[in-house]
Amino acid sequence: MPFAPDDQGGPIGLEVDALDRPLTVPKWQRWFVAIVDHDTIVGHVNLKGDGLKTGLHRCELGIGIERPYRGKGLGCRLMETAIEFSRGVDTLGWIDLRVFAHNAAGRTLYRNLGFSEVGTLVDRFRIDGQTIDDVIMTLRVA
Repeated sequence: MPFAPDDQGGPIGLEVDALDRPLTVPKWQRWFVAIVDHDTIVGHVNLKGDGLKTGLHRCELGIGIERPYRGKGLGCRLMETAIEFSRGVDTLGWIDLRVFAHNAAGRTLYRNLGFSEVGTLVDRFRIDGQTIDDVIMTLRVA
């Protein structure tokens, strides 16, 4: 995530009322989670609808896997679930995501799932003096 360790404006978490919004309403959200021990979330994929009605044919994907659970296929299974969900939605045509350019494992996973790189935002983030490029990837689901 593009937050510095001391960033007080870090991730704010789930916007619960967005889960109830129809997929035809701006800023909808859907979350898919991986749970262990009946109550511990160890990974998630979220889909977020555009903030404008004119952009609702696209959604933005985010993913997070707790470090001990990475490299075990969990991210792939969560991504496949989100993609399958999206293909079942008549109004969705595309899933977009962004990934740090140096995240080779993530970029490989997304390419293997059919995503294409469509651009790079050079010097998108600066965290603790490190410049990070952000790669934009997309998948046609319609």
